[in-house]
Amino acid sequence: MVKDNGDIFIMYMIVENQRFDLGGNKKQIIRTIEKIRNGGKLYSVDHNIFYAIVTNTGVGAAGISKKMGYRDDATANWKKYFGNSKIFNTDGVWSQRNFNSDKKVKTDGKTYNYYITIDRTDKSNVVLFVNKLMELDNMLRQFSDKRGVAITYKTHAIFDMFLTHNDSLKVYYYDSSFKNDIESIVKKWVSDNNIKISDRSHTHGVDMNGKSYGEIVAATVLNTLVDTIKSHPNHSNEEYYQWLVKHFVDIIKSIKVK
Repeated sequence: MVKDNGDIFIMYMIVENQRFDLGGNKKQIIRTIEKIRNGGKLYSVDHNIFYAIVTNTGVGAAGISKKMGYRDDATANWKKYFGNSKIFNTDGVWSQRNFNSDKKVKTDGKTYNYYITIDRTDKSNVVLFVNKLMELDNMLRQFSDKRGVAITYKTHAIFDMFLTHNDSLKVYYYDSSFKNDIESIVKKWVSDNNIKISDRSHTHGVDMNGKSYGEIVAATVLNTLVDTIKSHPNHSNEEYYQWLVKHFVDIIKSIKVK
C-alpha cells in the first residue's frame, strides 16, 4: 500500500500478517543510504533500523490492543498468564518453556529456530492460540522426553508486542536433524485446532556466533544494500530506497546459513 500526502509517505510491505514497515523507517533508511554513498562508517544504529523492520519492533506497539478493540483488562490478563512463574520462565519481554534443558547438546554450536506468525486480525484466533497453547506444550514435551533432547519454545510476555511482532511463537532445538519433526509438530497443532497462521518470508532460522537469526537477517539486508550501492553507484537515494522495498522479501528468502 502506498499513500502520498505531501510530507507523509507510508509504505508497508505485508506478507499476510508479517509486516515490514519500510515506510515508517524511510527517513532513517535514507540517512543510511546517504552514509553508504559517502563512504561513511556504519554503526549499530544503522543495523538496528533493519532489525526493527525484520522483527517489526519499531514504534507503534504500545497501546495497539486498545486500538484493535480489545477490552481494557486484556493486557493485564495476558501479563498475568504469561508472567506466571509456575508455568513460564519470563524476563518480562518473552515467556518461555524449557524441556530437558540439562540435555542441551549443540552438536554443531548452533541453535535452530522454527517460527510462526499468528493471524492477529481475528480476535477469536488470538483467544484460540492462548487456550490451545498447552496442547502444543504437551506435544513438544513428549517429543523432548522421547528423544531425550532439550526443546524450548517462547512467546511474548507483553500483549501489545504479541499483536505486532513478526514472530508470534518460536521453537528452539539444537540438532538440525529435528527440523522436520519440529515443523510437523507445530503444524499438526495448528491444523488440529484450526489456528490461523500467516505466510512468512522465512519459517526456519539459525542462531550462531553469538547472533540471533533476526540479527543475521538484518545484517544480510544491510550488507546487500551496501553491495548494491557500491556496485551501482549512479543512482539517487530514492532509487536505492525503492530498490530495497522491491527486493526486501527476496533478500530474506535467499539467505543460506552454512
